[in-house]
Amino acid sequence: MRVLHVITGLDVGGAETMLARLLEHGRRHPHLCAEVLSLITPGRGGERIAATGTPMGDLGMAAGMPSPRALLSLARAIAVRRPDVILAWMHHAQLAATLAAALARPWLRVPVIWNVRHSVADLAEEKPLTRLVLRAQAALSGGARAIVYNSHAAADQYRRLGFRARDQRVIPNGFDLVAPQPRAAARALLRERLGVDGDGDGLLIGMVARAAPMKDAPNLLRAVALARAQGLAARALLVGKGMDEDPALAPAAYGLPADSVIRRGHRADVAEWLGGLDLLALPSAWGEGFPNVVGEAMLAGVPCVATDVGDSAALIGDTGAVVPPRDPAALAGALVRLGALPTARREALGERARERVRARHDIRDVVDRYAALYRDAARSAEASRDWARARA
Repeated sequence: MRVLHVITGLDVGGAETMLARLLEHGRRHPHLCAEVLSLITPGRGGERIAATGTPMGDLGMAAGMPSPRALLSLARAIAVRRPDVILAWMHHAQLAATLAAALARPWLRVPVIWNVRHSVADLAEEKPLTRLVLRAQAALSGGARAIVYNSHAAADQYRRLGFRARDQRVIPNGFDLVAPQPRAAARALLRERLGVDGDGDGLLIGMVARAAPMKDAPNLLRAVALARAQGLAARALLVGKGMDEDPALAPAAYGLPADSVIRRGHRADVAEWLGGLDLLALPSAWGEGFPNVVGEAMLAGVPCVATDVGDSAALIGDTGAVVPPRDPAALAGALVRLGALPTARREALGERARERVRARHDIRDVVDRYAALYRDAARSAEASRDWARARA
């Protein structure tokens, strides 16, 4: 079975990470032959996918609404490759793949599956172009063979937006259940790389995300300032694309000492030291579906505090804390509550978090569920073609 993955871009993000994991574990289903097409020229995320040996291409499209030229290029690519199934990742690619598949030998009726990785609690939060794309998708969603969501929250929200398909299902993200680095070793490695001085610096509260409004790093900095005012000895570590450059994240703007906030840009070695954090925080305001970094931190044995966006609450359960978005006082309270625990109790909480992910989110199970999705979509499309031939 030939599966064509069409994705908006291949930079750094949750969708790119999950696509890479599916391809890395593709050997579980050797009958599946995958190829990846990116609308936009690949960035850092393309390197990991290229390392799997999967054929890759791109349409060289500029960011924004897919142009007629890009749609025609994608239609030609579909017509040449003749995939059995198209899995479209992210909004722009879903819209483009649906329109292009209709242009590319329409009688083939290539099934297009939309893979939704976002949540939309309030459409007004989205950029004007994204709102336009979402409205167009809602109108065209009946033409998707299936829609798969990575969170139950997103599935409910998109249905309210008018997304409909004959097959809608939730497949959460999965993780490689490799043995993590011992916490003490990860802690020492992280502090060495950051140049901080062991336990004398207090707790290290990490946030790993790009500097984007939806991620709401200012919420975390306000919360850390409140937590420190309540007596919690803590530093914030902000890591991700743009975190080291965004002037809005300067510590002084939040009344924080310069040495209480450590900022770094994108790093490829996060998995090596993630277990060295005392707590991981995800202070997002909106848009999260199923946050990879929370699952990765839990798998590394780190208790997590997240805002109640997407499926964060279902992921964390009783192994950390979940607070309302845009509420720094509530976030500070959770940080103080977990930060004040004796080290042994906090590490025991991290162990429970690890076991929760191991029990619920094995990447091998997720790969099997995607393989079943492809088979179901291909069979349904073949039945439709048989019906059309009989009618002719």
